[in-house]
Amino acid sequence: MIPAKIQKFDSLLQEADKKFEKEKNKLLELEKKKRDKEREIQDINEKIKKLKEKTSQIKTNKEYQALLKEIESVTEELKKEEENFLIILYELDDIKEKNDKIKIETEARKNEIEKKKKELEKEIIDITQQIEFLKENRKGIIKRLPPELYQEYIDLMKKHKGIAVTQVKNSVCQGCFLHIPPQLYVEIKLNQSIYHCPQCGRILYYRKEAEKEIQVQSE
Repeated sequence: MIPAKIQKFDSLLQEADKKFEKEKNKLLELEKKKRDKEREIQDINEKIKKLKEKTSQIKTNKEYQALLKEIESVTEELKKEEENFLIILYELDDIKEKNDKIKIETEARKNEIEKKKKELEKEIIDITQQIEFLKENRKGIIKRLPPELYQEYIDLMKKHKGIAVTQVKNSVCQGCFLHIPPQLYVEIKLNQSIYHCPQCGRILYYRKEAEKEIQVQSE
């Protein structure tokens, strides 16, 4: 359960990184587009400059009119490219603002996910330590058990998918849900010996708190 949650958090982190990278790439593409457009405008300006320099070399009115027409055409082209350049600048400002916002949101989300991930990792460590403690405790209990009782416990574990011991709640075996005979139930409640369920054979134990819980729920 916990490892699955950690895996989910890792996926969320990857998604956040992908989203940020996607917007970052958009920004880089637009910045390249801006640089390309700047070069185009520079080239057109150079072209206009060279055309204007030719005016001193013109000898006929026809050539002069043709040159003026070319300069006018290139100037119109320049205006269009400058308008396109302004559009790119507006888009760039917009995407930069959006990119900064996404960056802040992504960092905040990543920090939150990392925090939850660390909490789960700590929980895993705590549970692992508890399991190790219980294993050691179990070893100590096993050493104190008579060999025949321990063997019976192992056999019951194999027979009942790992559940050899079960609780009796309100006269009912929680392993097979058999109603325990009244006299046997009284003896089990005394906790003075080892008793077995007449039906499934599991070792039975009684806990007062469990009976109290049932009484409270019924009220």
